[in-house]
Amino acid sequence: AAGILAPQVYFGGGDGWLYALDPTNGSLLWKFDGNPPDATWQPGGSGDRNYIVGTPVFHGGRVYVSMGVDPEHGGGPGALHAIDAAGSGDITAGRAVWSLGAEEFGRSISTVAIDDGIVYATDLDGFLYALDATNGEKLWEHDMLAAAWGSPFVAGGHVYIGDEDGEVSVLKAARELEVVAENILEDAAYGTPIAVGRTLYISTRSRLYALEKQD
Repeated sequence: AAGILAPQVYFGGGDGWLYALDPTNGSLLWKFDGNPPDATWQPGGSGDRNYIVGTPVFHGGRVYVSMGVDPEHGGGPGALHAIDAAGSGDITAGRAVWSLGAEEFGRSISTVAIDDGIVYATDLDGFLYALDATNGEKLWEHDMLAAAWGSPFVAGGHVYIGDEDGEVSVLKAARELEVVAENILEDAAYGTPIAVGRTLYISTRSRLYALEKQD
């Protein structure tokens, strides 16, 4: 988006719409429907209309957001959008800078991570994608072989992501795929790894780990 945007608050709705609100008075600035116009709700999550579970991320005048459902409904067709945040009213038509549709990206409940022009995103099918933030070009994908509920986290030149099988993958934060390590924990790693200073915190369903970086 050109120019400087006024402050905005983003809300990902259970109706599948992303809303941008004025933080001073709560008025609607714009809204974006993340689903195709012919998408429908079906009982038990079997339909192709999704909603927003992950947190929308603002970066470089755009909002990046994924579409998904309750993970208990399983995987299925999803979407990932990069939306121009400089708009007003219903901006569904024409304001997506790029989108990955159902054939390219599965349902997701994760928040994207953005670093050095690369968007890292995961879906419930267990794939971690590295995408060019400018145009959505897929740089690489990594199959974790298990569902990913948490979000990718970038720190110290690496991407960290856990999965339902309790495996935490460490990959180079780069435009080419390089798996640095795959660490097996004793329980499902549903949460997002978080680094504070020199300590990496990883939670599983039954335990919290604090891993100190060694020189």
